[in-house]
Amino acid sequence: MIVTDIGTDPFWDDFRALADQAGLAACWSTPILARDGALLGTFAMYHRTPRSPQEADLALARVFADTAALAIERHHAETARTAAEQREKAARDDLAFLLDASSALTSDLDATQVLTRLAGSCAPKLAPLCTVDLVENGRVRRVAATAPTQQQRNLLTSYIPVYDAADDAVARVLASGTSEVARRTPTGPGPWHDLHVTGYLCVPLMDRGQAFGAVTLLSTGDHVFDGHTVALAEELARRAASAARNARQYTYRAALARDLQAGLLLPDLPDAPGTEVATYYNPAGEGLDIGGDFYDIFPLKDGRWAFLLGDVCGRGAIAATTTALVRHTARAVASRLPGPADVVQAVNEALTDRPGSHGTGFVTLVYGQLTPTADGLDIELVRAGHNAPLHRQAPHTVHALDAQGLLLGVTPHTHVTPHRLLLRPHESLVLYTDGITEARRADGEMLGDHRLADAVADLPGHPRPQQIIDGIITALRTFNDGGDIDDDQAILVLTATPRSPSTS
Repeated sequence: MIVTDIGTDPFWDDFRALADQAGLAACWSTPILARDGALLGTFAMYHRTPRSPQEADLALARVFADTAALAIERHHAETARTAAEQREKAARDDLAFLLDASSALTSDLDATQVLTRLAGSCAPKLAPLCTVDLVENGRVRRVAATAPTQQQRNLLTSYIPVYDAADDAVARVLASGTSEVARRTPTGPGPWHDLHVTGYLCVPLMDRGQAFGAVTLLSTGDHVFDGHTVALAEELARRAASAARNARQYTYRAALARDLQAGLLLPDLPDAPGTEVATYYNPAGEGLDIGGDFYDIFPLKDGRWAFLLGDVCGRGAIAATTTALVRHTARAVASRLPGPADVVQAVNEALTDRPGSHGTGFVTLVYGQLTPTADGLDIELVRAGHNAPLHRQAPHTVHALDAQGLLLGVTPHTHVTPHRLLLRPHESLVLYTDGITEARRADGEMLGDHRLADAVADLPGHPRPQQIIDGIITALRTFNDGGDIDDDQAILVLTATPRSPSTS
């Protein structure tokens, strides 16, 4: 655009007075173009007197414009690169923050601890103050509060939102399931003035489309919530809600497994005449599944007592139904059948006749009956594919009972051979599952039958049943250096007690 005389050119009508003040009489303007043709700006040369450009003037203007284009494009590239690096660093920082927070949220299987860690992750990273509230039985409970000072934390915990209050931000978020953000103090009562609150962000904790809690971030001073902070808070709340839900499910499942397992084991040991009894049960893992090991002891008619210990193939609900089937069948038929072999056959028939949906796994079992006598305990037992029981007669005198028999639930007939023995006073019968003998240490070696027998034999004097169990567990923990177990463990110890002189 070439204006040779500003004083007469109509393009300068609106700016002529300004040009006169600056003493400008001519203007030659050249566009500054990017390599793709985009307009970056203009390069103008002004003159004090009216003047037309020569070819050399135009060529010089083009050189200046092209040089300016290179400088501007380089500046734009540097600015874009710096902005990209800043965005990349911010994204890395956000990812690191979320990963660290997620690790903290999932490090505990207690829902309250998860939400306490949520508050600690939010403050001071996202806001100076933070609270977490849960809905329980139609009421709001504040489970966590984070602030720079103890006095501020006390102020935060002193106020509990009302679940159905229309003027409370937490109540509104719980009802709507959507976040609420404002650059002002929250509506409704609260210690906002004492805390110098200038804004808030309230984000719901969701579970299957329903808000079960809310995390509230509070600004003070110059701190404000932008879109970036809102996005981070919502993502962190989503992860915390998932972690809290998993923790609650874990707690519920573990409690359910414990309750079911307790229902399949003896709540209290019975008082059997002439017999002292002790039991031990230790489930593998974290106790989330019902174990397959079980034991029982119960009275029969004519003064006899029945006892059993076994192992069901598998874990969980199917193992629980099989355990219940074995125990209840044995209890139902034991008083009506002549001996242990007949009872085990009845249990085997119940296992082979069960519907496929109730499980098809096998069962190993030791079942016996004892009769108190003047000389001790007269015992008859059968072993169906299970570990051989140990008979402890005296210190350093322990041997395994040789009773043959196939495991149960596989073939129609058990093919078991009854074994009889007299358990004299202070002698013990030790029944155990393979979780004891197959316990491994770091190098893969198992405890084995011989080490177990040695642990029982090495006990001094006349140990009571609980002392025998304690000795086994001590030997086991020494062997595997206190490591984790990968199979359930159960022990049942029967010890014959001396008869009192008054007993006929």
